[in-house]
Amino acid sequence: MTPDPTTNAMAIASDWLETLDLVALVGAALADETTERVDLVALGKAAGELCDAAQGVFGARVARRLIVADASGATLRPGDDAVVVGEHPVPGAGSLAAGRRLVDFLNEGTGAELTVFLVSGGASSLCSWPADPLGLDGLAELWRAALGAGVDITTLNQLRAATSMIAGGAVLRRVTTPRSRSLIMVDNVVSGAPWVASGLTYEFEPSPAELVGLLEHVRADESLSARAEAAAATRRSVMDEPVTTQHDNVVVADPALLLERASERAVELGYQVHTLGEAVQGDVEEVAQRFASTLGDLARRPGRHCVLGVGEVTVHVRGSGIGGRCQELAWTMAPVLEALGCPASFVARSSDGRDYVAGVAGAWADETTRARARDAGLDWAAIKADNDSNRGLAALGQLIAGGHTGWNLCDLYVAVLEPGGSSIVTSL
Repeated sequence: MTPDPTTNAMAIASDWLETLDLVALVGAALADETTERVDLVALGKAAGELCDAAQGVFGARVARRLIVADASGATLRPGDDAVVVGEHPVPGAGSLAAGRRLVDFLNEGTGAELTVFLVSGGASSLCSWPADPLGLDGLAELWRAALGAGVDITTLNQLRAATSMIAGGAVLRRVTTPRSRSLIMVDNVVSGAPWVASGLTYEFEPSPAELVGLLEHVRADESLSARAEAAAATRRSVMDEPVTTQHDNVVVADPALLLERASERAVELGYQVHTLGEAVQGDVEEVAQRFASTLGDLARRPGRHCVLGVGEVTVHVRGSGIGGRCQELAWTMAPVLEALGCPASFVARSSDGRDYVAGVAGAWADETTRARARDAGLDWAAIKADNDSNRGLAALGQLIAGGHTGWNLCDLYVAVLEPGGSSIVTSL
C-alpha cells in the first residue's frame, strides 16, 4: 500500500497525548516531600491536571487548594469552589480577580508547612495584577504592541513582570509557609522555566534603563511607556519587602518530552529521524526556510525521512484575518512541500490544544495543498498577507480539531517525506 504521509505525520504529532504520564512526572518531583500540611496553588492552562496530580501525592495532607484556569479547563471542574477563571491571551476582569484572590489566599495562611505552586503556560494572562497606573488596559496595549513588533514571548513576559504586583518573584513576598516549591511545566523555548508565567516565582527587578530598553523593543508609545515606568516604580515597594519562605523551583515537564516521544513514534513507523531541536523559534518565514533547507536535502537521499521540531514561531500580524502560530506555519509550508517533488506532509500542532482559535489545535499541509487552493479559487499569497490562514485551511479541510489537553509544552512540528511514492490526500 502506498504510504500516506499525512496520516503518518498526524500519528507522530499526536501519540504523545496517549503516552506521556503527568501523574508520574508530578509524583517523581514530589517524592521527597513528607510535610504534614500543604497548600496547593495551581495556575495556567494545565492547572487542574497539575493540581489533581499533586493532590494524589499528598492526599489528606492538602489543607487548601487554589486553581486559576482558563474557561476550557474550568468547564471540566464544575462546582469546584477552588477554581477561579481568568482570561487568555489578554488579561481581563477575571484575571485581575484571580491575581487578588491569589494574594488573599497566600496571606490568609492555615498553618500549612509548605506551599506548592503548580505553574504552566498561560498563567501570565490568567492571573494578573498590574501595578498602578498601568491597569488592564495598559497590559492589553503591551500585548498588542508586542504582537505588532513580533517580539518573542520572553520580552513580553519581562514587561509583564516588571509592572506586576505578583510576577517576577513578587508573589514570594506573600507566602507565609516556612517552605515553598514550584513545579513548572515549561512552554517557553526562549528562556525556559524562569519565564513561564512571567517568572512568577523567580526574582526579576530590572533597572529603569533595562525597562526602557524593553519598552523600546516593543515600540511602546510615549503614553504607554510612561504608565509602564510608573507601574514599575509602584511595584518596587513590594520587591523591597523580604522573602521569608525557603523556596525552590523544579521543572516537572518541558518541550524535550514532546520531541523524545515524537522521535520514538517516527522510528516505530519506519522513518529516519532528523530534528531541529526543542527550541525552534523565530519568524514564521525563517522557520519555514529551516524546514525547507533540511527537507530539500533529504528529498535527494534514499529512504523515508521525518524532520521534527518543538517550539513557538513568531507571527508578525499585518493583516486583519484569523489564524494562529501553527496555522500560519502550515500555510507557509505549502509551497515548500510543493517544490520537493515527492509525497510530503507537514503538521504543526499546539500541545495545549488551542492554536489561538477556539476549537483548533493546529493544521497540516502537503505537496498538493497549494494546487488544491488554486483549484478552490483561493489566493494563497493574499491569504498569507492578510494573516488569514484559518480561512484557507478550513476551506481545504486541513485544520486539526482542538480542545483542552491538560498540557502546555509549546508546539510540535512534524514533516515527513516519502520519496518514490504517490500522494493521496485523505480526510482527517
